[in-house]
Amino acid sequence: MILLALACAGPAAAVEPFASTTTLVSANGHGVLVFEGDRLKGGWNHGYQQLDATHTSADLLYDSYFGYTNLDGAGAWLNDPSQAVVLDGTGILAATQTAGDLEFVQYAFMPRTYDGWAVVQVTRVRNTSTTTAAPAFQLASLHNWKPGGGETLAGYDHENIVEKGSTTSFWYRAPGADEATCEDVFDTVVNGDRLGGECTGYYSDAVPTFGWNLASLGPGEEAWVGVLTAQEPVPAWALLDAEPREWLTAELEAWADFHARATLPTDLNPDETAVYRQQLALLAMSQVREVGAPFGQIPASFPVAAPDEEFPHTWNIAWVRDGAYASVALARAGYADEAAHALRFLFQEGKAGLYASYLSDTSYGVSVCRLYGDGTEWSDEDDTGPNIELDNWGLFLWALGEAVAAAGDEALLTELGPRALDEVADPLAAMIDPATGLIRADSSIWERHWNGNEKPFTYTSVMAVAGLRAAAELADALGDPRASTYLAHADSVRDAIALHLVAPTDVVAGNLTELQTAGTYLDVAAVEVFNFDVLDPREGPEFAPTLAAWDAELGVAASPGFHRNDDGSAYDEQEWAFADLRIATAMRRACEVDRARELEDWVTNQALHNGQQVPELYDPETGDYEGPTPMLGFGAGLYLLAMQERAQVSAGCPPETVPGDTGDTADTGDTGEPPPDDCGCDASGNAAVGAAVAGLAMLTSRRRRP
Repeated sequence: MILLALACAGPAAAVEPFASTTTLVSANGHGVLVFEGDRLKGGWNHGYQQLDATHTSADLLYDSYFGYTNLDGAGAWLNDPSQAVVLDGTGILAATQTAGDLEFVQYAFMPRTYDGWAVVQVTRVRNTSTTTAAPAFQLASLHNWKPGGGETLAGYDHENIVEKGSTTSFWYRAPGADEATCEDVFDTVVNGDRLGGECTGYYSDAVPTFGWNLASLGPGEEAWVGVLTAQEPVPAWALLDAEPREWLTAELEAWADFHARATLPTDLNPDETAVYRQQLALLAMSQVREVGAPFGQIPASFPVAAPDEEFPHTWNIAWVRDGAYASVALARAGYADEAAHALRFLFQEGKAGLYASYLSDTSYGVSVCRLYGDGTEWSDEDDTGPNIELDNWGLFLWALGEAVAAAGDEALLTELGPRALDEVADPLAAMIDPATGLIRADSSIWERHWNGNEKPFTYTSVMAVAGLRAAAELADALGDPRASTYLAHADSVRDAIALHLVAPTDVVAGNLTELQTAGTYLDVAAVEVFNFDVLDPREGPEFAPTLAAWDAELGVAASPGFHRNDDGSAYDEQEWAFADLRIATAMRRACEVDRARELEDWVTNQALHNGQQVPELYDPETGDYEGPTPMLGFGAGLYLLAMQERAQVSAGCPPETVPGDTGDTADTGDTGEPPPDDCGCDASGNAAVGAAVAGLAMLTSRRRRP
């Protein structure tokens, strides 16, 4: 391992960034593979939680890993790695373990090179001795998947096993394997014995396992083995007959091609570049590639969470809000097609409007909450009713405007623009309360449900301003006469915000109801009033007192960050990545550039220690990751936006006094993969992937054992 010494950072956070999650993910738009702690422990059949009200996605994997046996009479499974990483800017997981002079690196990923559900596992074993040959031994791979019970197996040669269950089937291909067995495999390896036996017939506890008889490895020599697991008997994969090492090389090349399309901000330091690129990779992995209605969606998270008892929830559901932030981030990063796909999913014809009765029977085309995997509107309900989130409509229009601008042609405009005006912009304008000029009471960003919990939230009205401004631009581009009306509505809501949602102390309130009743009214979601040019954070009187109030009431002990509001629930009291990243952008707009840097560095450094992942929450006292990790729209998307907007919104401010590097010290792990002849790497956009291919990958998640 190589240690990279980086420059020291500016003012340190109350808690130094540290590793608090050992969960890593790989996905290819058809499923999700999960590495947790010491091995692969999850393999989901879809990225989304539910296709519809009756079909729920399933975790198909108990666990899977490689091992060695008959090595001087000894054997062990490789589930005690000294380090576990995701290769920089990719979805390739790598875990390293040693046995004497032998170093084993297990790679696992859901391949982007295959348009379907599949898992690739490749292991490289290398003799690290410079003088001594390693003895011959057997390398094994164990595949403990869950096909649904009643398993029948057919091993039609040593390289192929078909496992059929009551709910699904798996086809395993292991090029060059000498053994294929399902009998007593775990203890056989632990006892140091060679594998043997059959893998045919019916088994109640079958565990398909392959074995490769490896010859003695001389000093510095290595060998590669691998297994493809798919749900099709003969996958239509161009690499099906390739060597396992080629599977890994092709995946690295696919990620290099993906990053070659990116437009990176010019002011990123090396740590920020690594985290930025990984957020792009996470959004790419999460976007569903299944044919039909699910295509294009970006769930709010993967079906994984940080190891925390209080917030174990996962949000692998498509929310309009999270999808909007993710779509804009992708559009600005150079991925206009992906952004357009995400918006098409959110705006499928005839699948919204189910909650019109809560909105004076106003028909509408974008969900007021979230969506099932097939794009049908879905609002969670409790004893106070559903969530009706009118901020979604403004967010969607804003995201559509950004995607249209990024596309560079009129195709997306003419495809979605007219319907967006009719089914989103017009209903949004109809939600303006004539008594206040604000958007009428709703559930808004923190999902307060209904039946007395709805309020006129600042966030919802701010997003209405952004959305109506975008609608005006769309209408103007389409030659639609409603453009001036939308702009007038945007101006009137902007003026109403300034009139009704700012306290006499110049503090921006989170909603009108609590402000009028002299209650607690602080809410960091109101930060968007500064980020969307509704109030001027640099020249106006509101930003400094609002930030001071947030510092006093919403700051947390562990970091320079914030919890989300003063309502007092356990969820409200956690530090939110949303709060940190959006306040950092507002700080830069207000020329509080050094404080913005502290927040940016906190999020960046924490990501470097935790798989380059941004969580939903941090523990406010300890800084531990909590909730879904990685978060996508509210994590990866917001990080990308913060970096994309930084230079622009800081224009005209005094230079930072905080050093530009984050000050972290990162490890790099040798992946052992030589560069292919043409990896598509260049010095500007693909240096990190190129380094991974060459054998130096950023260690993005680290586990140490004493």
